[in-house]
Amino acid sequence: MNETERTVRIFHESWDLRDPDRGAAVIADDCRFEDVARGEPQIGPEAYKNDYHRWRTAFPDGECKVVNVITQGPWAVVEFVNTGTQTGILRSSLGDFPPTGRRAVTRYCSVMRVENGKVVEGRDYYDSAGLARQLGLMD
Repeated sequence: MNETERTVRIFHESWDLRDPDRGAAVIADDCRFEDVARGEPQIGPEAYKNDYHRWRTAFPDGECKVVNVITQGPWAVVEFVNTGTQTGILRSSLGDFPPTGRRAVTRYCSVMRVENGKVVEGRDYYDSAGLARQLGLMD
């Protein structure tokens, strides 16, 4: 496993291990990460930890399973699946959504760039409408 793959696996697997400090440790201070579906930038390790806690609050039983990692030089594409039951408030740029008690399975793809063992930029892509439908938030 090369350094790029090792780094992005640490980042993603920290979610499943419930260890946000482990994930934050591989994020550069000036890392620009964007949740494309929400149009929300996340700058640096603290933003990562805030996002981690936002999702963990909404989906306390949430799991993140890496399916595939493809690397080329400093770039990685990570395919993963998030599952969980929304038993907490889901906070987003569209507002706060009360717990629905529904389980969701969402496939994601991250595109990330790694330098010196740290994620320096990245983007998450996923079907936010599909997630909202699974939670009963839209038809």
